[in-house]
Amino acid sequence: MTARGAVIMGGTEPDRESGTAMGLFSRRNEEPAARQPPAGAEQFAGAQPAGSSSWARQVLALLAPPQPGFVKRCGCVVCGAPKKLPSVTAYVYCDYCAALIDFDLRTAGEADAPPGPAYAATVSAAHAASQAAIAAGDHDTYRDLQRRVFEAYVTHVPMAVSHRARNDAEYRRKYIAYMAEAAVARAFDTGARALDAEMQQCVLGLRYAGNMMAPVLEPGSFWPLADTLQRQISVSRSLYRSAGLAELDPDRAEHLIGKIAWSGFCQGWLPMLPPEAAHQLLERAGLVNEYVQVQAEGGQPRHCGGCGGEFLALPGARAVVCDSCGRVVDAGAAEIACTTCGGSITFPAGAERVGCPYCQAEIRRAGIR
Repeated sequence: MTARGAVIMGGTEPDRESGTAMGLFSRRNEEPAARQPPAGAEQFAGAQPAGSSSWARQVLALLAPPQPGFVKRCGCVVCGAPKKLPSVTAYVYCDYCAALIDFDLRTAGEADAPPGPAYAATVSAAHAASQAAIAAGDHDTYRDLQRRVFEAYVTHVPMAVSHRARNDAEYRRKYIAYMAEAAVARAFDTGARALDAEMQQCVLGLRYAGNMMAPVLEPGSFWPLADTLQRQISVSRSLYRSAGLAELDPDRAEHLIGKIAWSGFCQGWLPMLPPEAAHQLLERAGLVNEYVQVQAEGGQPRHCGGCGGEFLALPGARAVVCDSCGRVVDAGAAEIACTTCGGSITFPAGAERVGCPYCQAEIRRAGIR
């Protein structure tokens, strides 16, 4: 799962129109005609039928093999450095400046899981009031409701957001505020709402085969959804720019609006597509990844001052996102030894004092840079 200001239609993310889970996997009431999985599916998915989540993960694995010692090829849009070290999450951060530079659908697919009942309850409770706020043109009430929805989203669907939200309270606060403002921008724009309605009509026009346990979409009925998503992404970019949302995004990830939207869309629909259409969707979305060997030469083991987790600091690195806890650590500064237990830590960026992650004693930066 993914969630960011980018609109993600056709999946299960919070609806940017109403704050409700769209649930666009739902099918018409009639049972689709049963048939065998598409010919040749077994060569891609082993014994797994097309239409299953296992099938989708295997398709992704074939298109982007997760080989040990390899990392997704991408570069930083902020400092220009290439990605050299592997990322343990779908959110790929720069090894040198900690900027969010890419999103890895394969990793996201491996960790995908549906939202729990607590999140669903929050969404349901906000739905009627959100619709009333839209009808009344009440931006403030709608914004407050969206903040509650996204607070619940970050809390109960943590795999869908960056792991920076786990322990960095300031990042979490900014992320929720950004998502709420993105929802407001879409909810009160007539063009965006028209596209939402168009997407719903596309969903109603879907045709299925297979069975209810493993439905398979007929590709001819599916591609209009992808066309509508492309237009939604374009409209969303314009809306977010006019609303100044780039300044609110704690990751400054405007360049990933399209990729994350396509990723969420693929995560939702890929399990229902036959093999050829699945490949076509990933190619159209630009999500067929290329991997290169990890380049860890000269890297020094360091320890996060927030959680104690070990990370590798490459020569010249100034800031690194801890893979364990998501805090941004000041990799450009020297490690500091705890005077109580002797453990070495790298301070979180901007922190002047921390509790030792090993013994909880207070450690001060004390002018060390």
